[in-house]
Amino acid sequence: MTIDVYNEDCIEGCARRVDDESVDLIVNDPPFGIGEAGFDAAHYKRNADRVLDGYVEAPAEYGPWCRAWLAQCRRILKRDGTMYVISGWTRLPEILDGLRATGFVTLNHCIWKYNFGVFATTKFITSHYHVLRVARADARKPLFNTHCRFGPQERTPDGARSMLNADLEDVFAINRDYAPGQTKNANKLPDELVAKLIAYSSAPGDLVCDMFLGNFTTARVARRMNRRVVGFEINPAAFAHHAAALEAVEPEPEREVVVRVPENRGKRLFPEDVDAVLKEYKRMMDEPGARKKDVVERLGERFGRGKFSVVNILRKIHD
Repeated sequence: MTIDVYNEDCIEGCARRVDDESVDLIVNDPPFGIGEAGFDAAHYKRNADRVLDGYVEAPAEYGPWCRAWLAQCRRILKRDGTMYVISGWTRLPEILDGLRATGFVTLNHCIWKYNFGVFATTKFITSHYHVLRVARADARKPLFNTHCRFGPQERTPDGARSMLNADLEDVFAINRDYAPGQTKNANKLPDELVAKLIAYSSAPGDLVCDMFLGNFTTARVARRMNRRVVGFEINPAAFAHHAAALEAVEPEPEREVVVRVPENRGKRLFPEDVDAVLKEYKRMMDEPGARKKDVVERLGERFGRGKFSVVNILRKIHD
């Protein structure tokens, strides 16, 4: 899989090096424009000796700068491609305005909830980032791999929830990576978060772009997942440290996800079938902590029916 990474400003570099409508997926974690270069290492719970120098702040004119790099993203993204932009709340309005101004539409506005926040005593502690899933306004059905990580039959270890439904919720509860002793930028996206975005919105062999490589998390995870990589990092120290290790990343085999079709899908429902489902529904709903959504899933598995078939049967309770 090709790797094309450049120690350049992303706006100028992208304009020269990346062809129109050539990229399948873009994952961007741009500088937040809140003076983060001046934060001490303790702000991010890092050992100062392990934090790379040379972090480049976003320009003071944050809105116009966002529109400039977003315009390049719009140019290189395929019509069926997807882009994710990760942002804090402070500069979110400029990001959203820039997306609208450069021809993007928002498909999902997700939240990444992480495991600790910056200590505060005069306000609530911020412990989340915004994850915007967007596409071109003239998009042709952007790719979304519903069953890329879990099949509909997979459940949590306690059997209480569908793993797929939990993974598809738009709040991602993902811990930050804990990597003591490793040299890195002040802030780093967890591999698990980036892997999730890449899995749902691209396929093996696709070209993944990151305009702000930083710790090279997107590049490293994409290469591990058998994707091609193109990206830019303006900080020479970060580029030299991380680019050298990228070639050593070996692609890994994908996890095989089994999707079972309900065995009775499309088959006629007889009155006795309906009665059996309703009887089991009432029994399950009497269980402690029962939730209708989870019970519907379990009924589908029990009787070999799809979700909507079960829901239609349950409507008879109210008829």
